[in-house]
Amino acid sequence: MSLFKNFIRKIKVHISNSVKKSPYVFVSLGPNCYPRTVLTRVGLIKHKKEGQKTYPFDFAWFHKAKYVTEFLNNNFENFLSELKYSDFSSSWDNGEKINFSHEAYIGPNEKNKLIKVYKRRINNFLNDIKQDKPFIFLQILKDRKVGEDCLNTYSALKNLLRNKKFVYVVVDFMNIIPNNLPSEIKFIKLSLPSDDTDVFSKEFYLSEDGMKTENEISEFIKNVIKNEFNITPVKFL
Repeated sequence: MSLFKNFIRKIKVHISNSVKKSPYVFVSLGPNCYPRTVLTRVGLIKHKKEGQKTYPFDFAWFHKAKYVTEFLNNNFENFLSELKYSDFSSSWDNGEKINFSHEAYIGPNEKNKLIKVYKRRINNFLNDIKQDKPFIFLQILKDRKVGEDCLNTYSALKNLLRNKKFVYVVVDFMNIIPNNLPSEIKFIKLSLPSDDTDVFSKEFYLSEDGMKTENEISEFIKNVIKNEFNITPVKFL
């Protein structure tokens, strides 16, 4: 009986989340899949199966934060050029800029399949930023090698969004961004248990430290939404 009740509860949650509308749009700016993952896990966005669209920065891995800025500035020109299959990672790369390891299911003879997937994600992004809603762009920095490019990224967003309302939120785990960023960039510096903490492992995100970290990210973002847009944040179950 309890299994049946749990099944019914999941169905109700799925329906509730699927029909619920958000008055703003969340967009991950990577530089890896962690922002999209955290937003989903803390209930700030829907799951994909509930209608959440996927954008080009959601699941790609960028080797430098500056490449995110580059593609915002050039309308994703060359995003899908220089594609090569990496036997090392068993996934596709865009030269030295992007690794598509989340699409490892796309084999070495299926380049066109990868192109089709990411053209759709790019179109999702370009179409959705035309909406007349506030936007929250989230970037989480956790690797010194990837670095940061916050000022340039913010300028790119301003040019892209023009007069639309938006906020650029940055979570810095490695203390790599300067403290004198302009007030328009909303950032928080947090600490991980160690520099080599694997934020993607269940061992971390189900631990007390992991849940505390993701809750701090969630609360910071919700406060930004309240303060900047005067909107009560939407919670997905």
